Amino acid sequence: MRYSILGSGSNANAYLFEHDGEAFLFDNGFSLKELTRRAESSGFDLSRLKFIFLTHIHDDHLRGVAPLSRRYHLPVVAHGELDLGRYIKGDIEQKLDIRTGREYETGALRFEAFSTSHDAPYSMGYHFSLAGTTFTILTDTGLTSEIMTKYAESSDVLFLEANYDETLLESCSYPRFLKKRIASDKGHLSNSAAVQFLNNLSPESMLSSVYFCHLSGNSNSPELLAHHVKESLEWKGRYRILKKGERFVPAAAENWEERNL
Repeated sequence: MRYSILGSGSNANAYLFEHDGEAFLFDNGFSLKELTRRAESSGFDLSRLKFIFLTHIHDDHLRGVAPLSRRYHLPVVAHGELDLGRYIKGDIEQKLDIRTGREYETGALRFEAFSTSHDAPYSMGYHFSLAGTTFTILTDTGLTSEIMTKYAESSDVLFLEANYDETLLESCSYPRFLKKRIASDKGHLSNSAAVQFLNNLSPESMLSSVYFCHLSGNSNSPELLAHHVKESLEWKGRYRILKKGERFVPAAAENWEERNL
């Protein structure tokens, strides 16, 4: 089993997983050309894709979903109540409807979706297991919940949003309405909220690895987040801070920037 963060942040997001010749993509905010370039640079063949899993309809997660679906005849997994046709250009191969809180299985992949607090209809995160490793993708939410904590604690690997630094958000060039949106209960998690989420996990949690992702290029920086993590993180485990737009393929322990043990 292997995986790659093809990119995260406010421009485009995509997470690719593969096992035994079958691949699964979570979101695609990239053009087909750029996604292909990033996947090939990471050593992945997009023709092995079986499904695209959608978290929500904002462009940085949805923009490239329909072209990819048509190119490789891929079903798109999304919330059953979401009218996906309202938000995409052109057709998709097929929409597979799911509901939050239910367990699904396809081949070696077992997954559940959970609701997130975001200003997009039927926004979701995913908790899934593949080849003995359990992951949770938790981004694009203004609030965390008990179910998010439960899924994080039962994961080996967590992709956790740390979108903005509160002080930098206040002073950056964003218009006032956008600042309020980002910091709202329907917006994004700040650096401090992400760290606090980890600090609140049970000491018996099985979580060992965290990727801090979805960093803003205007209201955050890897350096600010790294400083906050070093000052405030009590959770014991290894983590890596992903730069906005960074493509990353885990390979070995030395690829982790920090180890908080």
